[in-house]
Amino acid sequence: MDTSVSSASGPAPSRRWSLYAGAYAFGCGAATSLLLSAVLRVFVQVIGLPESFPVPLLAAPALLVGGAVWWALVERRAAYTYPAGVAYGALTALGTGLCWTALFLVVWSVDLLAAGPTPLLVGLVVGGTTAAGALIGPPLILVRRRYAER
Repeated sequence: MDTSVSSASGPAPSRRWSLYAGAYAFGCGAATSLLLSAVLRVFVQVIGLPESFPVPLLAAPALLVGGAVWWALVERRAAYTYPAGVAYGALTALGTGLCWTALFLVVWSVDLLAAGPTPLLVGLVVGGTTAAGALIGPPLILVRRRYAER
């Protein structure tokens, strides 16, 4: 019944906000990659990404992961709360980090991941990224809550 109205006016608000959340996560990931580009250049070389355009490539998984996590945690449950926003940010960062860890495994195999201090280094990076990612969710929740009040 409502599908003709919603399809005529564009995607449903929950789908649109999920797309916004993915784009927002991508932007935050790109900004972080740009700030840490000196350190991340080594990672780019190790996994064989093109060195001329690393920032958008490093943030690319956040686009998909961010939209999916936002939809699952916030929009599907209509949970416009700050804890949901924190969980969105943390899980988006964790999912993005796990995507890059999986690519590292594809390129270098499990043996290198298990060798020496690599597990500790990967754990620190993914843990730090997850903790920092928790900071990106509350501002988006604030905007979403204000929009939902209208």
